[in-house]
Amino acid sequence: MPTKLQPLSVPSSILSVEDSLTAREISDWLLKGSREQLDLGKLWDEFCRRLALAGVPVERGTAILMALHAIKEGVHCEWRMGQGSEVEPWHYAPGNAQIYQESPLRLVHEKGSWLHRRIDRDSATEFPILQDLLALGYTDYVCIPIIFANGMQNAVTFASREPEGFSQRDLALLREVMPTAKIVLELMTIYRSMDDVLAMYVGREPGGRILAGEVRRGTVNRMQAAILIADMRNFTLLSDRLGDLQTVELLDAYYDCIIPPILERGGEVLKFTGDGVLAIFQDGSGSGTCQMCRGNALEAALEGQACLDALDTTRWGEDVEVRAGIALHHGEVAFGNVGSGERLDFTVIGKDVNLAARLGAKCRTLGEPVLMSKSFAEQLCSGSTYLGDFPLRGLPGTHDIYVPERSADGTCRV
Repeated sequence: MPTKLQPLSVPSSILSVEDSLTAREISDWLLKGSREQLDLGKLWDEFCRRLALAGVPVERGTAILMALHAIKEGVHCEWRMGQGSEVEPWHYAPGNAQIYQESPLRLVHEKGSWLHRRIDRDSATEFPILQDLLALGYTDYVCIPIIFANGMQNAVTFASREPEGFSQRDLALLREVMPTAKIVLELMTIYRSMDDVLAMYVGREPGGRILAGEVRRGTVNRMQAAILIADMRNFTLLSDRLGDLQTVELLDAYYDCIIPPILERGGEVLKFTGDGVLAIFQDGSGSGTCQMCRGNALEAALEGQACLDALDTTRWGEDVEVRAGIALHHGEVAFGNVGSGERLDFTVIGKDVNLAARLGAKCRTLGEPVLMSKSFAEQLCSGSTYLGDFPLRGLPGTHDIYVPERSADGTCRV
């Protein structure tokens, strides 16, 4: 039977005065380093290196940390002696639950205690990871549960190739530094989760501004930007016809076409309004003549439309079509907090946002998938086609409206 050691039973009194001072130095460094270094890979690299310099024969160290994220279940940070650390996300997948059931993580989470295994042919049959480590020449393995205050279950592991593996002195030193390491990893995970959650719900830059302290109502910044507004055609009719679950599936498929091209070209998605999307592409020049932000916005609009054209909609019915109208405008926006009391929204407002919204509504009446304002079309590197002078509902006068230049086959091109 594999031997299991509970390191909590290893008294710290077995450490020499020098070892106790070393453990204190590592703990103090962790507390200081976590304030100065928010890069998990660099922090974990230095932590494992310091353990090795302290005589702990660690040659592989991993931190397995869960995430609050729409597509990532967590991150896996692995350090190897002489190779540094690599941080890789792992995504939600059907097989993850089975992998977890067959791993040491499940056992340490259930028991709430450390797991220690000498790696040999017999013990390696207990967990797949031990088989992998045995093949790589490792001789000893420790898995330590890291449970955060909110109940989130995480873990760290250490492996050695030394013939004698980890001694009781090594385990006692680990016992001394792990409470501080847990605090540091929890703080770093909280920071990462705050970034991720805000980015998912308000956008990467608005999230950064919020975390930087822009949380008071009326705190706004004016900027020049290309504005993209997309709206699905006939969404009300489709949602009435489809059930709730199918409507959600349709919306997700629609957003999967519209959103990725925006993000890939540096746009910031600020708002979902049912089937509508509001995004901006910032003008970094400060001159209001940014051609790149206009070109990126147009490329995102055309790629989104091409994706919708190729979308297989038969799962929702043979005659279901998913179409969108996209408006593109360039102007000044006020970017910041609006709302009441403790309930705020970080968004863009202003007359140019209103114009873009009215232009988007014109896509339906003019039967065009993409419409551009004069201020947007005039500064494009590529050509555009003048469509005409039209009134926009709720706005005075008439407005010149353009469409992207069409190729010989009738398709739009950038």
